[in-house]
Amino acid sequence: MLLNLGHTNFRSDDEPARLAALRAYQLCPDETDNGLYADLVALARAIGDCETAFISIVEEERQWFKASEGLDLNHSPRSIAFCDHAVRTSEVMVVLDAAQDPRFADNPLVTGPPHIRFYAGAPIINGEGYALGTICLSDSQPRTHFDGASMLAALARQVAALLELRKQLIHQQLAANLAADQRDRLWDSSLDMMLITTTDGVLVAGNPAWEKAFGPVPADSTTHISAFFADPQDGAQVQLASGQSDVQVEREMRGRDGQPIFASWSLAREGDLIFGIARDITRARAAEAQLAQVQRMETIGQLTGGIAHDFNNLLTIISGNLDIAQKRIASGQIDRADAAIANARDGAGRAANLTQRLLAYARRQSLTPTRIKPADLIRDLEPLAAQALDERHTLNVECPDSLWPITVDASQLENALLNLVVNARDAMDQPGTITIQATNAHRDAEDLADGYDAPPGRYVRFCVDDTGSGIAPHVAEHIFEPFFTTKDIGKGTGLGLSQVQGFVVQSGGFVTLKTAPGEGTTLSLWLPVTEDAADASAQGVLRGDGEDTCRAGCTIMLAEDNAALRAHVCDVLQEAGFKVVEAEDGQQALDMMRAAEPRPDLLLSDITMPRMDGRALAAEVHRAWPEIPIVLMTGYAGGALESGCPHDLLITKPFAPDDLVALVRRMLSAVPAA
Repeated sequence: MLLNLGHTNFRSDDEPARLAALRAYQLCPDETDNGLYADLVALARAIGDCETAFISIVEEERQWFKASEGLDLNHSPRSIAFCDHAVRTSEVMVVLDAAQDPRFADNPLVTGPPHIRFYAGAPIINGEGYALGTICLSDSQPRTHFDGASMLAALARQVAALLELRKQLIHQQLAANLAADQRDRLWDSSLDMMLITTTDGVLVAGNPAWEKAFGPVPADSTTHISAFFADPQDGAQVQLASGQSDVQVEREMRGRDGQPIFASWSLAREGDLIFGIARDITRARAAEAQLAQVQRMETIGQLTGGIAHDFNNLLTIISGNLDIAQKRIASGQIDRADAAIANARDGAGRAANLTQRLLAYARRQSLTPTRIKPADLIRDLEPLAAQALDERHTLNVECPDSLWPITVDASQLENALLNLVVNARDAMDQPGTITIQATNAHRDAEDLADGYDAPPGRYVRFCVDDTGSGIAPHVAEHIFEPFFTTKDIGKGTGLGLSQVQGFVVQSGGFVTLKTAPGEGTTLSLWLPVTEDAADASAQGVLRGDGEDTCRAGCTIMLAEDNAALRAHVCDVLQEAGFKVVEAEDGQQALDMMRAAEPRPDLLLSDITMPRMDGRALAAEVHRAWPEIPIVLMTGYAGGALESGCPHDLLITKPFAPDDLVALVRRMLSAVPAA
């Protein structure tokens, strides 16, 4: 009869592993530490009211008794042992009458001394799930029932706990022996931390370097290595097989003073112990971080230096010409004032273009992608490209009509290709040919090894090729960096190619360069083909002939946190005949719209504002009044707006007053009168 007591981790299918687990306890019949085991045997005998009780250790060929009462034997062959059957199950084995049990009826322990008729044995199962032996009861008289199985199992668990304590003591003794041998000097004097743990991660011993960093190893053998890791889960992530060595890991730890310690560990396992040597790499990590910061600051310094130089030049042009215009107006020279104002406006336009180049380099410009036919774009671009060249250069265009459609910001693509043509022109000192070529191209899975971060698929490849002298390798590796230029001072900002690369990458493509001294240069823009792309713009495209007129008396809700800009936009709209309601942030605009009667006819809002930004405001307005058109303004939108932000148009700062008025009128003309 077997009584199930729920040992879910019991393992009976690997006898060699069970015997190996048993050997780890270093048990032998001649030991004198049997007092606690004898107490448990006495309790078992009293519980069962039996003639004999004993703790049996089942080895490969025999069983022997760690403690016993009422038993004259100290061991017996395993082949006849009742306990050999008991260790094969996680349940308490009860034999009420051995003489009637086919397994034991002919057993010499039944037919001869001690004439066992009744037997009950609970397996002693260790933490790994192996049965090391049993705690048993036996009697020469058969029984009809036995009610003490659960109590016998509880005593078996106590025996298992005593054995686990014994193994811990063995580990501590082993660590002490290791610390006492010829490695004492290395253990004591090493600047590297040395640690011994069990395979479960419980600390056994640590050298002085460890104790200096983390404190003494507690004597109670309960502290786990995970207690010293910044992330406690790290302590359980490294598993070593017996005999495995040279395992390298790095972990962030917490020292005895609470400060972070980055440690590089070398681990090895011998039996049930893991030996670790750790080197403190905190300073090396800090040096790496400092070097990275220095490199970042150098890049930022180069970038800001270039920005400051170009913007200061443009600001000098703008402010100088405005001062001149003001003086000429005051003196009545209106015609000459117009020229100065035109110069200032030109400087402002160049500043806006510089900003767009910076956003393109950072891949943060606001794009308006549409589905285009590349062949049509190239044909429209050809006259502009030809005008950019002089009599020394010949333009060649190769563009088949079979090019796949792509979805891209057409104006930005035109600017990028013109930029490459101008760069090729400026790089050619001698007469030569510049070729604009577009082809269909496939990018397969094996192409991913080329180092470009672009998925496989269909692309249209736009190439600008020149027959110049090529680019030296030490120059080629820098040509996409911002403000890097080989042109003379005043002839280029160094943002052209960085802008091109930023635009292409933001559009989902990549840029390749093929060049060598004396062999010319080919720059290729790879833009992905969007399957079944919609014809409409991602941000919304206004359609119409530009001459639409809106009904009189329209009211515009203007949300802009910059007071000066808000006043300027308000003046522009009011001069165009619109009524304007001003709000300094999104929350105020929403509150005013809720209170307004009637509602404004159009919402014109900045994107970046305190309290409630333009995205959240647009969502609230669209939810409450879906019929009200929404125009968003941005100087930096972080790229294309997410699809969850409802709006009809995105207009990029800076914008001309006439352009803003025309767009607003066009939006309102599309809304039917109430």
